[in-house]
Amino acid sequence: MDLSPAAVGRAVSEVFDGVDALPRIERLDRGFSWVTLGVDDVIVRVAPLGGTLDPYDPQVEAANLRRVEGIVSAPQALAVQADAHNPIGQPFGVHTRVPGRVLRLTDVTERRPQYISAAAQALGSLHRLTAPGTVGEAYDAELNRTEAVYRRAAPDRHPEFEAALGWLRAHRPDCDEPAVWCHGDFRFANMSWTGPGELGGILDWERAWAGDPMCDVAFTHRFSGWCTIEDSADYGHPIDQERLAYAAYFERVRSFTASMRAIRAWLDGRSNDPRLLTIGRRGEQAMKTELDWAK
Repeated sequence: MDLSPAAVGRAVSEVFDGVDALPRIERLDRGFSWVTLGVDDVIVRVAPLGGTLDPYDPQVEAANLRRVEGIVSAPQALAVQADAHNPIGQPFGVHTRVPGRVLRLTDVTERRPQYISAAAQALGSLHRLTAPGTVGEAYDAELNRTEAVYRRAAPDRHPEFEAALGWLRAHRPDCDEPAVWCHGDFRFANMSWTGPGELGGILDWERAWAGDPMCDVAFTHRFSGWCTIEDSADYGHPIDQERLAYAAYFERVRSFTASMRAIRAWLDGRSNDPRLLTIGRRGEQAMKTELDWAK
């Protein structure tokens, strides 16, 4: 992978049929997923060699962004290069920038209710966008996909994970409400802010799926610290406590596929980042205690 200004400039220029340039590049990602670059006035999301969301496909995120355009504040997909045969050497997508900046949870010490309110309103708007099928059918499809990821990525079998999948199948809500489009990674770290409680945009749409809105709500409880959706006042939809409890288990199980994919990428030699091995090992250890409810 070549992230030099010359390579990135040529790659972006090719998808826009422009002139080669040496752009100003800023590395924006903090985690272990997409390589996110600020390139002049746009954002370039480059598929890494291996990581926590393998396989990476910029076409999927672009489709998700186009689906929610006009529904919630989010980047716009401008172009996709799905072929690795380009100057960067990896597939990538080009998106617009959203206003504001991404904050850490510890950056906000005042007016937290305003941030929570804005996040809840945005999530409520997204969950008005219905998707094909029912909530029950969406769970079945996602459980099948999660099991397929596990079979492909896990270097060893994990009895705790398999028991949890069985529990989720046996206790899946029999819900015939329409599925809605879910963000799949809705948390404070994936929001941009222009001021206290003023949402500039929601980022990182690669995990969006047609499912149960309670999953996004449960995700905030597990991964968004103080910025959680607790009631319906700003969210604008009823919160089904029984489905919310199931969704919390569901999201806990699904989160462990990230550590499996991380360790698989490291063991396969697609990435030499030792942090992926650390993530994988920590995930294996956590499964033994965090999935004890499925025994």
